[in-house]
Amino acid sequence: SVECQACHGLGIQAMREGRDAEGLELLQNALAAAPLSEHEGINRWDIPVLRSLINALFKTDAIEELDPLILRHGEAAKEASARQGRLCVPELDSLIFSAQLHEVRGKPQEAARDVRALLDLVRQNETAAQDTLFQFQGVLNDASSRLKILDPELGEEE
Repeated sequence: SVECQACHGLGIQAMREGRDAEGLELLQNALAAAPLSEHEGINRWDIPVLRSLINALFKTDAIEELDPLILRHGEAAKEASARQGRLCVPELDSLIFSAQLHEVRGKPQEAARDVRALLDLVRQNETAAQDTLFQFQGVLNDASSRLKILDPELGEEE
């Protein structure tokens, strides 16, 4: 829907400009409007809006709000992969979000489990990973920048 797109874009812009409260409100409005853009049972805005909102909540340390959103993102990503008949990048993003949340909560073993699951998914879907190598490299670079356990200098300090 136009409302979803507008709120999403304005929310991202507000977050970039440091207007976090306004950005979060706009992104939450975008998520509420996302179902209005559903067409033939497919909601193409759910995943990108959830991704933006999750990132915004991490940025503002609103950790208590993340669990249901990360779960919803993961479910939507798995549905997208099933519809396309191959692994989609958002499914990997969900595992990164989960690992990041575990790290923030001081649970490095759970974070490591999510990273192993991410690597297993890539291995199990090697053809999809090769077809979209650039996207998968971006996901892994993103994971490296977000997760302490993947930093060679910090990961072993626990």
